[in-house]
Amino acid sequence: MRISKGRVAEVQLRSGEARLLIACPDKLVPAAGQYLLAAENEAIQATPLFPAGDWSKGFQAASPYPESWRPGSELNLYGPLGKGFHLPADTRRLALIATGESNARLMPLASASESDRYNVTLFSDAPLGELPPDLEAYPLKDAKESLNWADFFALDVPLERLEALADVFGDNSQDLADRRGQVLVHASMPCGGMGDCGVCAVKVRRSWKLACRDGPVFDLQAVLKGVSW
Repeated sequence: MRISKGRVAEVQLRSGEARLLIACPDKLVPAAGQYLLAAENEAIQATPLFPAGDWSKGFQAASPYPESWRPGSELNLYGPLGKGFHLPADTRRLALIATGESNARLMPLASASESDRYNVTLFSDAPLGELPPDLEAYPLKDAKESLNWADFFALDVPLERLEALADVFGDNSQDLADRRGQVLVHASMPCGGMGDCGVCAVKVRRSWKLACRDGPVFDLQAVLKGVSW
């Protein structure tokens, strides 16, 4: 884990969703699905920051973040932390599915640098913000239709809504048995994997994992085994 200084360069509001431009060294920029722990100099509790897009001097960070942060706020940054998304090389049709209040943490997978690798479709009820021009977007209720199209699934699911995956895919749950994918479980992770409080515990198959340390991105089939259908 690297520790370095960074700062809030800009606060942007895009179609109702706030994003930060975080200036930091290249080595601290997290990959899609990874995160940094960020704290102002005097702060006791750190905030996990996920990438939402590229920026030449650092990265775009998804909300939420402390209201006290303003352009120019100096930050202590720790990371990158956690396991991010790793899409198979043969992925050609990618379905992005965001079940929470933001799709920003999935956007690095739809960036212009990835557009030549695969076709991408987003399913979300969250504010869309500024999407890449080639990205098609549909309501979350249409996500079940992706089972007939996608060869890989990337999901962003709040920890408290994992059981609702059954609602997302409805009666098609059996069709997921052999599907490839990964799930970013969004949870409170202030310790950055250095504690064992269990607040971010995720049930996978017959065991429990910590999102802060073992994730926050997990194999789709492992997560589905822990969901009550």
